[in-house]
Amino acid sequence: MLKTRELGIFIDKIAIFMFLITVLLQASDSEQRLRLEIRPQLYTDSNYAIQGNLGVEKVFDSNDDWIRYYIRPSVSQVLDHNWALHGGLGFYFTDYQDIENNVETRPYLGISHFYPLTDKWKMSSYFRVEERCHDSNEDSTRLRFRLRTDYIINPLSNDDSWHKFMLSLEGFKSYFHDSEIDSVDTFDKESQLTLAIERGLSKQDRVRFELSWRYQEPPKEISTASVSTVTFRIQYYPVWGEILRNKLFLRGIEY
Repeated sequence: MLKTRELGIFIDKIAIFMFLITVLLQASDSEQRLRLEIRPQLYTDSNYAIQGNLGVEKVFDSNDDWIRYYIRPSVSQVLDHNWALHGGLGFYFTDYQDIENNVETRPYLGISHFYPLTDKWKMSSYFRVEERCHDSNEDSTRLRFRLRTDYIINPLSNDDSWHKFMLSLEGFKSYFHDSEIDSVDTFDKESQLTLAIERGLSKQDRVRFELSWRYQEPPKEISTASVSTVTFRIQYYPVWGEILRNKLFLRGIEY
């Protein structure tokens, strides 16, 4: 078994590997994206949480040049020791280089389940239904299901240290409201594999580095599918409130 210090060195190497993979894939056929996000979180002493997600996403593709700005406030409530309910509303504006810009709203409702395997290993699942309402005729309902495992390296009380390592698999299923839209061209079934590491800063704040591979196939077929999109994401989490009394904070599930 790796000791904590050895595992920390191992995670450092993974961070470098993630960066190198992103650079190398620039030469592949996969679409490259970069996301920068600020995700403030407020936890109450009554097991509620209010979260935000303010971000920008840029695509690096000579054939499809665009940049997207978005904000997604949400609220969550603990149901019991394992389950929680989540809901929110996202606003997205995509600035295209060559075609008309797009405005989209995404109201959603989700439910999560959390289960600690050991003191360090955690397992969670999250199911969400969201409406994707465009200013065009491409509205759809999308179902999302994510499985994720976390390994705690150091507690957040250890300032300026690696906090945890995460691996997740997510599946997407879209139902388009316009019957004339060809689901083959719009990829109604997709999946995403994400590798992430998180570093604790001062107090409860933390920063996360994620590398995601998206496939235009369901999860059971990604072993033979090619990667369609590679996304590198940096997220900053400023935190306030009663984190010691709030069960949601310890679960660390993004909504």
